[in-house]
Parts: sequence; structure tokens; C-alpha cells
Amino acid sequence: MINLGILTAHHYPRLGGMEYAVHFMANELHKNDSVQVNVACNSLKGISKTFHYNYNCYRAKSFSYLTPWLFKYNQDKMIKEQHINLLHDPMLHGGGYYCYQQKLKQDIPYIAHLQGADVQVVKAIAYGALLDSNLKQRIKKVVKHADHLIAASKINKQNMIDLGADANKISIVHNGIQIEEINKIPFQNQRALWGIEKDDFLIITVGRNKPVKRMSLLFEALEKLKEYKKIKCICVGPVQGLQQLAKNKGIQDHVIFTGQIPKNQNINIQTPYPELINLYRSSNIYISTSYVESFGNAAADSLACGIPIIIGKKHGIRDAIVEGETGWVIDEETPASLAEMILTFYKQRDTFNNNQVMISQSVEHLTWENIAKQMMNIFNKIV
Repeated sequence: MINLGILTAHHYPRLGGMEYAVHFMANELHKNDSVQVNVACNSLKGISKTFHYNYNCYRAKSFSYLTPWLFKYNQDKMIKEQHINLLHDPMLHGGGYYCYQQKLKQDIPYIAHLQGADVQVVKAIAYGALLDSNLKQRIKKVVKHADHLIAASKINKQNMIDLGADANKISIVHNGIQIEEINKIPFQNQRALWGIEKDDFLIITVGRNKPVKRMSLLFEALEKLKEYKKIKCICVGPVQGLQQLAKNKGIQDHVIFTGQIPKNQNINIQTPYPELINLYRSSNIYISTSYVESFGNAAADSLACGIPIIIGKKHGIRDAIVEGETGWVIDEETPASLAEMILTFYKQRDTFNNNQVMISQSVEHLTWENIAKQMMNIFNKIV
């Protein structure tokens, strides 16, 4: 019997790529009779104490400067009560370092599971934990002493090899997609709701306006295409200065800002969100201009909805696309190159719209059930 202990500072329903992946992996693993899943996490401010998890979740209490100590106490409590014999982390310099410390103290094997910002670096915007000398030392210790390592993509596997990891100790396990739940959502065209006409060519992008998302690249590409009145872009997520950026580029009539969908998605919301799924389905193409993406959950959901994607070179979702059929990579990550790609899609949109079934089928193997099976194979080799 595997008594799995997942150590993480931040946890679902505080939604982010990491929180999403850990929760749905834990949910699926919980269904397996040969593993008991337990999560120890930090305090979750604003989340009801009665929030239900299918697996055991040890939430630390919040008490001023004692909170970090209470979190460590919480980890020890879970390990003792649940007889943990395998530890897992979802972030090398966070949960991974907690696992490393517990291995030193209690000799429990652990699997380190990187999530992106822990090993990805973009020096131009000071992005990445490795740029912090203290965090870099943490990460190197975690990688060196882990019993096994999991990367979300080929790109992230290479990141770990570059840090000195043994390639034979690294498995690639992609993030899953809620395929079945997405397919159950009835289609409702969202265009009229946002003032988008039937014959508009609609681009969708999803995420927060952080420097790593490089939204300026997309907006500069749209600036070059503003003579094409039917090309529109819908931005899902907190606005955070995007409206002013659109105005500066003179494309305010081409861009629609939805804000978060749903509005209170950070607190106790069951995914997938029907409004967002149907917005993907109502669009012609998904675009992410991020400098780097460990995998790209929004891009994966777009594919599951039958929508082709355009992504950057350092996006882990490249592993899951058929380039030139379900997804396209921006060869030169410049506004001119991206604008040219968008214009090609715009002129051939009828052809791509007929490929929705093929695109959605291309990722149907990425169910959380299949991801959990891959994880179990790794667990069984360690315990």
C-alpha cells in the first residue's frame, strides 16, 4: 500500500496551473485501491474550512509569524498519522524542499515534480526561481537527492538535465485535461454575449497579464493587422493594464476584455467552467505569447474543445500537438511573424474550422485517469 504525502504551500481551490494539476491528480489517484492520497498545505485564506476534498487534506492554521512553523508541524502530523511512505512535491523550491527536509529527517523517499517557474528562466524580465541564489541552491539539493523526477514536458526535462539531473531518473508526465467533463458541457455560442459577429475571426487568449505572458507581442501583432476589421481578440483574465496597452496600440476596437471567468474563480468553483469552455468553442484560434510555459493548461483545454493553437517555442504543450495540423509554433517570436501567422489563419479559417473533431481527438489520451496510471507506475518503482 502506498501512503502518498503531497507537500505544497499553495493548493486548490486557489487556482493556478500547479494547484489545478495537483488537485486533479490527487482526485484521480484517490480512486486507486493501492494508494491513499494525503495533502499537507499551507493555510488557505478566504477558503471555507468546510471545503470538501475527496482525499485527506491537512490545512495548516494561520497565526501571524507562527504560520510557517504551523505548516511544518502540519506536515509532520500528516506523515505520522497517515504512515506516509512516499512523498511528492509540485514545486522544487517549495514542496520539493519540504520533501528534501523530510527525507533527511525521516528517511522517506520522495518524487520531485517540477512545474515551470522553478526551472524556467527568462533573464530579460527577471523571471525564474533559479535567478535567486538561495532558491537555486534549494532546487539543486532537491534535484540531487530526489528518488525520482517528473517533468511536465520535454522542455522541462532538459531544464533538469541542465541542472545536473540524471536523465534516467526523469519521467515526463504531462498535465491532464478534464476531457469527459468538457464533453458533457452543452455548446452555447458566446459571440453575441460579447458583441462579436458571426463572421468575425476570433482569437482567444487566457491568463493574467504578467510579464512572462508577454501580451505586448500579441497586441503589437494585432496593431499590424488593425486594417482587418473582422479580426478580433478576446482576452480572458484580470485586465491589469491591458486596456491601456490596447489603447496605446490603437486596437481598442479589436480587443474585448472579459475579466475573470467566472468572476469568483479563485474561491470554491467547480471546473471546467462552462462559460470558458464555450468561449473556446466560439473562437477560431487560441494564442499564447508567453516566453515560456511548462505545459499550458489553457492551450490544452483549447485543443480539447477542437480549437487550434499558436504558441511560442518554449511551450511544453508542443509535446501534445501535431505541428502544422493542431498547433503552430511562432518561428520568429516577433510581431511581424505572429501577424503573418494570424493573417494566414484568417484567410483560411473555413478550412481550420472543419478540423475541430480531429483536433479534439488529438488530446483525448490526456485524461487525468491516464495521467494517474502513469504516476502509479512511477510510485510502484520507488516504494
